[in-house]
Amino acid sequence: MATTDEVLHAVRDATYPAGKDDLIATAQAAGAGEDVLKALRTLPTEDYANAQEVARSVPTEEEPTDARTAAEQARQNATSRVAAGEREVPPDPTDY
Repeated sequence: MATTDEVLHAVRDATYPAGKDDLIATAQAAGAGEDVLKALRTLPTEDYANAQEVARSVPTEEEPTDARTAAEQARQNATSRVAAGEREVPPDPTDY
């Protein structure tokens, strides 16, 4: 399995936002190995705003092997999937 550094190196020339297919095509053009391409093929089909989002989403050999650690990391890295304009905004504490 590929490392995070190998994946990021393969997509260094990507133009963001980039979809899964764009990232795979960029990696292929960069001559990425099969391990890197396999890791990119496991990405969810969505647009990635930057390389950091790719790094968080792609499975690599640094991934935890036990389920408890994996679940904990998933909770920490979870995004709300709600557009910023649609999120409920808490009241300003200075308004009281």
